[in-house]
Amino acid sequence: MPYLEGMAMPRTPVSTRLMVIITVLAVARVALSQREAKPLVWDTAFVRDHSQRPTVRVYASRKFNSLLLRALPGYEDLRYRPNGRVNLGVGVSYRRLTLNIGLPAPFVNNDNDERGRTRFLDAQANLYTVRQASNLFLQFYRGYHITSHEEAQLDWTQPTLYPYREDLRQFNIGLSSLRIHDHERFSYRAAFNQDAWQLRSAGTWLYGGYATCYVLKADSTIVPSRINERFSASSGIRQGIIADIGPMAGYAFSHVYKRHWFFTLSGAGGAGLTLQLLKVPIADREQRITEVGPGWHVQFRAATGYNNARHYAGVVFNQELVGSLLRAQDRFAWDVGNFRIVLAQRISQRSRTVDKGLRWLRSKDPTR
Repeated sequence: MPYLEGMAMPRTPVSTRLMVIITVLAVARVALSQREAKPLVWDTAFVRDHSQRPTVRVYASRKFNSLLLRALPGYEDLRYRPNGRVNLGVGVSYRRLTLNIGLPAPFVNNDNDERGRTRFLDAQANLYTVRQASNLFLQFYRGYHITSHEEAQLDWTQPTLYPYREDLRQFNIGLSSLRIHDHERFSYRAAFNQDAWQLRSAGTWLYGGYATCYVLKADSTIVPSRINERFSASSGIRQGIIADIGPMAGYAFSHVYKRHWFFTLSGAGGAGLTLQLLKVPIADREQRITEVGPGWHVQFRAATGYNNARHYAGVVFNQELVGSLLRAQDRFAWDVGNFRIVLAQRISQRSRTVDKGLRWLRSKDPTR
């Protein structure tokens, strides 16, 4: 279910070769997940498929991310957040194709005087087939505020309510994909894509993997000098690239009450290898640190609401949390996600023009 919402894209110092490699791998993985050896259908006693009918939706959403640096024992961790935006959007789904378009909501995104200004481009895609669920994200952010400490604690004097750093910028790109073991009775699409209907409660085991790359840059160390002694010497990153890859497994369950009211909860986690390439000022000298070690990745999805043959009303939440457990920098974590309120309706009439176009595209498929 891909969509794009954002503002101005900041210039980000990222290795072009690394970006291309990860992007190609992500696109290839998703493309493979969408190809089905044979048509898959749900057990109609548990799931009713409505993808053959256009589904239109309106929604309000808020995307988010943050970075967290663990402090030494006895001190408070350091957390940075961008000044996020509430977006209003419309979308349509038909035959497993989905398009959403969102724009910043008026009158509610006016807190730059409190949290500072964030410039960003944020593209998150949630792709659901009968037996595969994938999350992709691509983010550029510049301008973060500190939510863990007040200006007085940092000995800063600024016009904003929260301590703000305009120089802090980050880029991340990533993919997580999970196979749905009991795909005949459980549907992610019913809860998260609004073009199916889960009639009875069902659960399933999940298995898959993840790959991410996180890039961070600032004009000075991300640890303010006033609290520098509360963190390890290698925590004061000025620039860094953190990439990780590994397997994941988990479980998902949808509880359905009287065929219409539903609550879906999904969790998965895994561990793998993490590569860190860091520039850290230590003892008045900037040192380069390269480490390979273990890392972890956790994915969480939840949705609740009302669903029937024609209407859907629900609240949807997605989050990915990534952490690094390395000798030189073992206390760094970041997350990405979105929260959405959705109203959707399925239209009885099918589009003959779209059907004709899809048949033409299938006829040109060289693999058929």
